[in-house]
Amino acid sequence: MKLTHPTKIIDSETNLTKTELAEYYWEIAPLMLPHIANRPLSLVRCPEGTGHDCFFQKHANQAASPGIETVSVPDKKTGIPEPYITLSTREAIAGLAQMSVLEVHPWGSCNENLEHPDRIIFDLDPDSAISWKVLAETASEIRKQLKVLKLNSFLKTTGGKGLHVVVPIQPTLEWPAIKDFAHQFVVALEQQNPELYLTKMTKSARKGKIYLDYLRNERGATAVAPFSPRARPGMNVSLPLDWSELNAEEYPLCRVADFSKWKERLNSAPWSVFFKTRQKLSFTTR
Repeated sequence: MKLTHPTKIIDSETNLTKTELAEYYWEIAPLMLPHIANRPLSLVRCPEGTGHDCFFQKHANQAASPGIETVSVPDKKTGIPEPYITLSTREAIAGLAQMSVLEVHPWGSCNENLEHPDRIIFDLDPDSAISWKVLAETASEIRKQLKVLKLNSFLKTTGGKGLHVVVPIQPTLEWPAIKDFAHQFVVALEQQNPELYLTKMTKSARKGKIYLDYLRNERGATAVAPFSPRARPGMNVSLPLDWSELNAEEYPLCRVADFSKWKERLNSAPWSVFFKTRQKLSFTTR
């Protein structure tokens, strides 16, 4: 793969170069690809690296690297088809480094079935005053409540300070039903503990609380992919976790620059049965 400016520093905090990012993408691609292949993608591009201006790109154009494909997605308001970015190969993932892509965000549905999502994502976004222990207990509570509904769930870090609880489902319901379910689920949690949980986006009300973001579950919304870097100084990774890791002393942080130090943890494969999980959401909108 040919990279322009291969030694360019894209993260000054860790001195990560464009070449090293490409190498990370290449190595992690076999694990990352199943979560992003054949889905519309939004890419966070940072031409000057972390700490500088970045932008989201979801439409394909001539500046895309080799291996980037397109999928026709009807605009939700006009119905006019638009060419969204998608990909399906290891080479295409590695090529994201050439585009200075520092984050990858897939849709919750596949190209061939855009209107029927196959996952539900609960985004736990804590205020800085919230301890790791409290955040971990919240994730455990969500897992428990989902089990009551006979739904198995999976856990990952956001690469920031939060957690994602992800529920794979059979793509039988359309986006409005999925969003409504996620909304009702988090509102019920908020009603049980309004001193800790918040379900509205109002930032001024988030002090000392965990924002339970259900809005990842609507058409066109995305969430950062497993194993994707984050476009922030240090370039932490959104990392799949085993549920037992909620017992750790602190929030698990793994950086792209330190991949050689933490890659062994991938052998535990905490999400190994993610794509083997067959479960349906039985839900009727209000």
